[in-house]
Order: sequence, then C-alpha cells, then structure tokens
Amino acid sequence: MKKIILLIAVTVLILPVRISGQNMDDALRYSKLFYQGTARFNAMGGAFTALGGDISSIALNPAGAGVFRSTEFTVTPMVLFRNLNTDYNGFDSDNSYSGLNLGQIGVVSSFGTGRTSGLSNLSLAYTFNRTNNYFRNAVIDGISENGSMADFWALQATGYRTGELDGAPWMAYEAFLIDTLSGYLDEYASIFSYYGDGAPIYGQQVKRTIDNAGYSNEHTVALGANMNDKVYLGLGFGITNISYTGHYSHMEMDEAERIFDFVNFTYTDHFNAVGSGWNFKIGAILRPVESLRLGVSFTTPTVYTVDEVFYNSLTAKLDYDTPNDPTDDANPQIDQDDLSYRYRITTPYHINAGIAYQIGNFGLISADYEFINYASARLSNGLDGYDFQAENDDLKAEMESAGNLRLGAEVRLGGLYLRGGYSYYGSPFKDGTLNENSDSKGFSTGIGYRQNKFYVDMSMVWLNSYEAYMMYPDDPRSAPEYSSDPVQFNTRDKYLALTVGLKF
Repeated sequence: MKKIILLIAVTVLILPVRISGQNMDDALRYSKLFYQGTARFNAMGGAFTALGGDISSIALNPAGAGVFRSTEFTVTPMVLFRNLNTDYNGFDSDNSYSGLNLGQIGVVSSFGTGRTSGLSNLSLAYTFNRTNNYFRNAVIDGISENGSMADFWALQATGYRTGELDGAPWMAYEAFLIDTLSGYLDEYASIFSYYGDGAPIYGQQVKRTIDNAGYSNEHTVALGANMNDKVYLGLGFGITNISYTGHYSHMEMDEAERIFDFVNFTYTDHFNAVGSGWNFKIGAILRPVESLRLGVSFTTPTVYTVDEVFYNSLTAKLDYDTPNDPTDDANPQIDQDDLSYRYRITTPYHINAGIAYQIGNFGLISADYEFINYASARLSNGLDGYDFQAENDDLKAEMESAGNLRLGAEVRLGGLYLRGGYSYYGSPFKDGTLNENSDSKGFSTGIGYRQNKFYVDMSMVWLNSYEAYMMYPDDPRSAPEYSSDPVQFNTRDKYLALTVGLKF
C-alpha cells in the first residue's frame, strides 16, 4: 500500500488519453424533444400533425405549410417557471428557476398557381422553435449509509496499476481517497474501509449542487403544396442547435468523525457542449371530407456534431492521527486544465400521425401519436477515432421505443377562442430499468382573439416529469454496500407564452 505522507497542497495537471465522459445520458438529452411553439400550438398540446395552418406545426409536419392561403408572421416570447424537488434518503430539497426566452418565430407565404385543378397553391415557410430547456438547479443533501463516490473511483481504478490511472480515479489516488489493497498492485479500496483493512464505515453527509443550463432549438425551412384543398404535401429541412452546460459540485463530509483520518472532499465536474445538426422532414395531410383531416409525417434522424470543453477538480482534507492538531492535516488539491473533445450523436427518427375533426364553425378537436425508437440513438466519430461501442451497447440494453400522445381542442366564440390540451411523453427506458417510469405529463390551456389581419394568443402549459438520478453510475462489480442510492427528481414546469400574429 502506498505510504500515507503529509501533503499540505498539491496541484497536478492531468492529461487523459481520451475524454470518457460521453455516454447514453448525452444521447438521451439531445434526443428528447418538447416542442415549444405559438401560444395556440402550446394551448392545444401540440396536436397539429393533421391540422396544419399554424406556423409551429410545420416543424412537426411540413405539409402544414400547404394549408396557408396568405402571408403570415408570428413571434412568441415565453417565460419558463421550473420547480425541482429532490428526495435523497428521505431528505427533501426544493429549488426553482425562471427565465424568459424566445419560444417561436416564423413566417409563411402562399402563392396561387392560377390552376383550377391539381396544384392550386405553393407555400414557402420558415419557423424557429425551442425544443428543450436544460436548466436544472438543484441541491441534493442527505446522509449516505450505503457508499461513497470514493468507492466508485476505487472500482473504476481496479485492473490498472497506479501509473496507468487517469481521470477521476487518478485524482482520488493522489488525494489519498483510494489506495491499493495490501499485497495487490491493481485492486483498490477507499478511505471509508481504510483502504481495505476494515469493514466500510459510512454515515457521512453528502451534498451535491447541480447547476446545469442550456437549450436546443430547431430552424425549419419547408415547402408546402395544396392539391385542390384535398391533399397537402410538404418537404422540410431542419437545422438544429444545442448548447449545454453541465456542472455539479459533490461534497462528502464526516462531521460525526466516524471515518478514520477522513474529514471531507469536494469534487467538481464541469463541461460545456455546443453542437449543430440537420434533418429532413416529409409529410402529408389528407382531407377526405370537409370536416376531417388525417396527417402523417416522418423526420429523419438528426445528426449532430458536438464539441465539448471540460475540466474537473478534487480537494480533500485529512486529519490523520491527531484530529485536534491541525499541523499534520493534509489538504490535497488536484486541478485539471480545460480539455476538449469532438464527437457525433445521431438521434432517433420520428414518426407522427394525427387526426383532426372540425365541428362546424363552433370548434375542433385533434389528436397526435408520435413514435420514437430511442434505442436507435448512436454516438460515433470520436476525435481520436473512438467508436463508442460500449456506450452504444448500453443504449441498446437500456433504451426502447416510446410513444408520445398529444390531444387538443378549440372552441370559437366569435373572435374569441378558448383552448385546452393534454400531452404524454413515454419513458424511453425499458421495463425493469431504474427509470422505466420516467415519463412526462402535461396539461395546457389558452385563450385567443383574432381579426382578419391580426391576432393575439396566450397559453399556459403545466408539464410534470420524473427521473431517478444516480450521483455516480452503478458498477456491475460493486457489492450492495458500495452502491449509490438513487435520488428522486420531480420537475414541475410552467410555460407562459404570448403570440402576436400578423396576416398580409
């Protein structure tokens, strides 16, 4: 075992051969979409695959552009209110966030062909939609009776000699949080079992502060065609953007002085990711009778190129044999300079099908079903040639196809419109996995006022989501006493949107 020596301060530059942080969490993050559009779109749950006639609907089904008969412009500022509750071993914490963003902006123009049959109108459209918000500000605070992040680092290090370690396990080794077992060169244990010389002792306070931010957007350019007001066809090209900051600070403290030599450690993990991608869309809307519309659309997988810059750091405090004598305390500090990595993510394809029925001049109802095979997402083309085979195998093992349901209704009272909607986003995880129940449910309502050349709409959406969050991944080699307890995340979102629209 490495001889424990007094260390007042250490600063070390770590240069791992490859950034190993990319995993199925990244693929899932950029694959899940929650389209935010016009206030009318939001109020009706986004159920517009068969309806068309709303600029935001073009992102779901480009055939919706063919329904327009004039030039129309809309802009939608939106306010997000997010409340996040965490439950860690019975210890609750509530955190909130609010922010203003641009939910949607778009324009569409329709041109008559002069024909009395066949192709009667062509429409050209552009729409911008926010597709996800990545803001997550939370504090996880509680007592761990089942393990430590240091145990996980020891498991990660097992199989490697000390000179071969890199990343967080290497940092933990340099900070005296893990060490080799007596008589072994490549097996490790943490300070919580005094490096394997005794039974593990826990009961330390764990506090993790999460401060994530970012968004995803989509720009769609579409061409729509109107065939005798019976068939509407559309082609679209999407340009997508992502910006994500992932940050957490993980602290473990032995205030009860139960763990020999250990006082505390703090590990900080931070990365910024930016990326852009593209996809194609194709769709159709059929109108077999005046009051009925049927819609279908297909969006190809989105191919992202992602650039990441990241760093992490680790500090620790050890009091050794004389807890009341600070002169022999050790305070190791290991910092990593910024490193960068580039790779590719291919998200799943989307199939949308919808039906809408108009009830005279009084109102309408609509329903959409969306199919997504999350298991088809892929990471690839690492900057150093890495193929992500292990990570893609994890995707196949954990993920499955899911269905999203969107329902909407609208009632017309002269120039006044009343709207409501419901949405359900199925869990992308297989049955029997930790997050098999991580679905999302939303309710929405709205009101609008319309004239020939002008309209204004307002909506409110309530979206509730659940996730079981692991502070560090489970390891198949770990014993139950080395496992991490999941944190229950309940997210409650409210989206307040206001749309102003002009017709020409």
